Amino acid sequence: MRILFVLNIPYAIEPHGVMLLSSICKNAGHEVQLILLKKDSLIKRVQEFNPHVVAYSVIGSEIDIFAAADEKLRRYCEESGTRIFRIMGGPHPTFSPGILDQMSLDAICQGDGEKALPALLECLEKNEPLDDIPNIALTSAGARLREKLSSEELDAQPFADRDLYYAAVPYIPRTGLRSFVASRGCPFHCTFCYNHVYNKMFEGCGPILRRRSVNSLLTEIEQVIAQYPPVRFIRFFDDTFSLTVDDWLREFAEEYPKRIGIPFYCLMRPNTFSEEAAVLLKKAGCYSLSMAVEAGSEPIRNTILKRGLSDKDMRTAFERARRLGINTYGNTMVAVPGTTIEDDFHSMEFTRSLKLTVPTFSVCSPSRGTELADFAMEQGLMPADADMITRFSAESPLNSYTEKEKKIQARIACLGTLYCTVPGFLKPLVKLMITSPFPIGLARKIGFSFAIFRIATRLFPHAIPKNPITIVRVAIDGIRYFW
Repeated sequence: MRILFVLNIPYAIEPHGVMLLSSICKNAGHEVQLILLKKDSLIKRVQEFNPHVVAYSVIGSEIDIFAAADEKLRRYCEESGTRIFRIMGGPHPTFSPGILDQMSLDAICQGDGEKALPALLECLEKNEPLDDIPNIALTSAGARLREKLSSEELDAQPFADRDLYYAAVPYIPRTGLRSFVASRGCPFHCTFCYNHVYNKMFEGCGPILRRRSVNSLLTEIEQVIAQYPPVRFIRFFDDTFSLTVDDWLREFAEEYPKRIGIPFYCLMRPNTFSEEAAVLLKKAGCYSLSMAVEAGSEPIRNTILKRGLSDKDMRTAFERARRLGINTYGNTMVAVPGTTIEDDFHSMEFTRSLKLTVPTFSVCSPSRGTELADFAMEQGLMPADADMITRFSAESPLNSYTEKEKKIQARIACLGTLYCTVPGFLKPLVKLMITSPFPIGLARKIGFSFAIFRIATRLFPHAIPKNPITIVRVAIDGIRYFW
């Protein structure tokens, strides 16, 4: 069969889910192509490729773009008499299955698709019923059967099909940055995150944390280094790279420098970034890492957001990273349900005091189905039919703030990085930009351009392309994503 995967924009970070599914489909004898909605016409590609299946991969903030593109595709199919099976996967349909009815899709995939998609394609080829395929939903009630890949099954998967993505975005290989996933699953219960919802959805389907073997992970990296040079920096984007110091982390710290020896970035939590873990990561070659701040107040961080992190935990972790020479990234939310604008200003000051290398801010937009969204609706802070799509630098959807406060929060999201990193004598100027009627469009351009520059030069400097034209193209795509 011919499968057309659809993404929205070019990302500097490779879309691992789609690339892995592409490998699986190709191994099963199917023909695969990829289109980026920001670059190409979906209708034109459909006319050229004539796919049997169009597979959308969607996060919540992009759903409006996909819905508009799919509406044009449906009209084309009706007018031309073309039959295309339309399926959506990714976080949005997993947690918002109602999108199936809203867009009149044929199916959605909830959770892991590595076994679900090839099973669906086989049924389509044989014209067999699709009802009993785990993780495939044919109604907005969601999938009747559910499953997760085990650690052993993760090791058995083919390596991601980077050719698919590099053909669509040819300049990406020249950036020197390659991304990998070592594990799946997160046991923490942050109320704003979908992980606790996912864990409940797939309860009884196996362990929460599933992890590839060190050898499997390093073998893939070695293959990518050989096949797609130059590779100058590695990004691991597991939810939390290491939950504890165990045999896996010790083996990784021992083997990675010998077999790979390339600096890397990973995600941690302040309470998992112990002294022993930090030393092992540094030994392995960790150059930069992410540890989210989320809120500057312990009661907000731990009672409303359920992060389970004290101020001391936060300060100790970031100081430890500085001492070991590991650069840090962390996001802080403003407009958290149940908080005030004064809390947001406190979060700005607390974040600045942590001295992150790259601090960023975002306006909290509770995602439907999460505990935080339920809390906001129970408290009457947002209606049940509120738009819960997260959009960068958008105004808060909560009714507990004045219009002036919402605009201030949006400017914090744009200019917070600047505020937390400028010399002390410039703080009043940046704060004035935040609290005054400074144009949000200009704030967005100034703030996000600065943040992206700082991310590139402080977190991933080894990955900066040597070619000036490539630098410009990466910068334009990165800035366009936020603008």
